[in-house]
Amino acid sequence: MKNISLVILILVLASLGLNAWMLAQLFTLKDDVKNVSEQVSSSIEEVKKIKAAPTAQAPQAQPAEVRVSIDDDPIKGDPKAPITIIEFSDYQCPFCRRFHQEVLPSIENEYISKGKVRYVFRDYPLSFHQQALPAALAASCAADQGKYWEVNDFLFENPTKLDIPNVLDSAKGLGLKYDEFEKCINEKKYEPEIQKDIEDAKKYGISGTPSFFVGKTEEGNEMTASYIRGAQPFEAFKSRIDKLLSEEDKS
Repeated sequence: MKNISLVILILVLASLGLNAWMLAQLFTLKDDVKNVSEQVSSSIEEVKKIKAAPTAQAPQAQPAEVRVSIDDDPIKGDPKAPITIIEFSDYQCPFCRRFHQEVLPSIENEYISKGKVRYVFRDYPLSFHQQALPAALAASCAADQGKYWEVNDFLFENPTKLDIPNVLDSAKGLGLKYDEFEKCINEKKYEPEIQKDIEDAKKYGISGTPSFFVGKTEEGNEMTASYIRGAQPFEAFKSRIDKLLSEEDKS
């Protein structure tokens, strides 16, 4: 009897222990379900807030053609060439540098040097490129001494030397009169001109560099042109230029 009672006692204790473990698991599971429920509720509230918030307008598509101005910016090539390319560029932009190193030379060889295209450079130093505006000022000041394109090339070829001290150190090597060059930069003589370029770029819907407009040259400073965005390959410019030249031949 004692042995039977002992066995019964062991079974009862085991049963109670098992039920206690199961009960503990149930409470844990209940807490987990509660936490998940709270997370789901929080997520639903966030979704509601997003839906209730005013949605930003989608950026407008760039029009097929737009009226653009060459302003009074530097021109490379024959000013009376039948086709004009206007670039809005940033000296600190790696994609602009790629265009100048890999694409512009081909455009120069095939079109600019043959009097078919004139190329206009307009400044669009982006706000997050701290060296872009000083570099643009330096290039514009170099134009006073007839050395714009020499400094333009230097800046794109030397991306680590865009700061004014480095540009000034290179002044004599670029054939510039140091004192005149330094004074022009320090006085920020051409900052209003650069700001005008920036305002025009925004007006034309440009949000990044490089950006190009290609069109038939017209009398005065304006022309109707189509937009090419980014550092496109030479073929993208060639197809556009050849089409315009073909139209010119037929007219």
